[in-house]
Amino acid sequence: MAKRKSSRKLTDEDKIDIKIHQKVQKYLHLHLDNYGSKHGRRIEGTLFFLNFLAIVLFVIETHNISDATQTFLHTAELFLVGIFILEYAARMWVAERKTKHFFNIYSIIDLLAILPVAVNFINLSFLRIFRILRLFRILRILRFQRIFKSKNTMFGQLSDTQLVIIRIVLTIFTIVFVSSGFLWAIENKINPGEFGSIWKAMYFAIVTMSTVGYGDITPVSAWGRITTVIMILSGIALIPWQLGKLLKIVISTSGKTKSTCKKCGLIEHDTDAKFCKQCGKAVKRNKKVN
Repeated sequence: MAKRKSSRKLTDEDKIDIKIHQKVQKYLHLHLDNYGSKHGRRIEGTLFFLNFLAIVLFVIETHNISDATQTFLHTAELFLVGIFILEYAARMWVAERKTKHFFNIYSIIDLLAILPVAVNFINLSFLRIFRILRLFRILRILRFQRIFKSKNTMFGQLSDTQLVIIRIVLTIFTIVFVSSGFLWAIENKINPGEFGSIWKAMYFAIVTMSTVGYGDITPVSAWGRITTVIMILSGIALIPWQLGKLLKIVISTSGKTKSTCKKCGLIEHDTDAKFCKQCGKAVKRNKKVN
């Protein structure tokens, strides 16, 4: 007796579903993290705005606000994080090497940005680890690093010098903001007079990192002091390293001309170059790079 086939014939509806599935996957694969396309810039620009809005909501939450405002902020945060979850799932869906993508630094940052929502959906707030997990909302500031991971950004094509300068500014702001958020969360209840809002914590972080150290605000808890030490060490480790990269780029670009290649977009070329060293197209020399 012939073995009955286990697979059924695809219906027209199945074929349509598969076709839509493939089109959506192809669209996301083409435009996610692609600042060269119009749709890619719109997607990344929207995510940039939503991430900025999530950070603003966190800052507002650090002030003394009414219960009604607190409820509104909570609902808005859930909505935003829901979008971030869809974004994370979409990036994982279209990734060709999913294991490598999962352990990518930007994927880890995205995961840290959405993990705090678990506290809202799972009633495990009695566990200390989940109360600490709520602080991970501060790390959403790290998502801005994705925008400047290469010279092609949603703000246009950047030179090596511009890219490093932006990264230095972003690194300083990230260290200050993250440290201020953790200091506020740690010190607010035991030291409300000096760390009543994130702005006071940010003032302390800036004064401390700039080595001015007025001493008018100081953390009193052990964890607050540990956070301050980590903040200082992070600034010492990261900022001079990036300044060194900037100095190296400035030295290497001295004596070069600035002219955008119409084919590949390369901006800087040697003074005696007649052709683009990246794609071979003839270039027109405009002005010398300072």
